Amino acid sequence: ILNYRSSYLRRILSTIERRNDGTLIQIKLPNILPEIFQIILRYIYGGRLPLEEYDALDIIKILVAASELSLQELVDYIQSFLTKNKADWMEQNFNL
Repeated sequence: ILNYRSSYLRRILSTIERRNDGTLIQIKLPNILPEIFQIILRYIYGGRLPLEEYDALDIIKILVAASELSLQELVDYIQSFLTKNKADWMEQNFNL
């Protein structure tokens, strides 16, 4: 599923040497916090992301991570959510 949903992860996974010994392969994503990646994984596997459950700053972090992971569908969804639901917060916190 990761391979299909994210071209970024597809590139990484295609360059990793396959192991048949049962050991786990670690992928380092230094710019993405583990808790943010967990949220994105739930979206990738479940197809849902209830943004109403997160504060605006976390939504921005999810947006940045989704962009880095080349999840354009998620980027579009978050941008739409922010403009419809968090416009005041964005005006206060960004120079728009």
